[in-house]
Amino acid sequence: MRAFEGQHSDNVAIKRTREQKQAQLAQLKDQLASLKSHAAPAIREAMVKRIRDLEEELRKPASADRPRGNGPRGDGPRADGPRGGGPRGGGPRGESRGPRRG
Repeated sequence: MRAFEGQHSDNVAIKRTREQKQAQLAQLKDQLASLKSHAAPAIREAMVKRIRDLEEELRKPASADRPRGNGPRGDGPRADGPRGGGPRGGGPRGESRGPRRG
């Protein structure tokens, strides 16, 4: 079954807040400390790499965490302009569509 564009299963990074990153970092450090000595080296290396990456992200200023873009969620102007600029016409409910059927 194919996924549609923008689905959560796409290869897109999950956006986390600074507090969530700090909590994840603490959790990873705790898990690494409690890891058994006979655990696979690849698991240990992956955890160390993720801890290093999170520490690097948290060293950046807080404003650099969130890139600004054009979108409908208040993080920039909408690409289609103010409401009513679509193909239907003037108002929010398309009042300029023409005569009503009766």
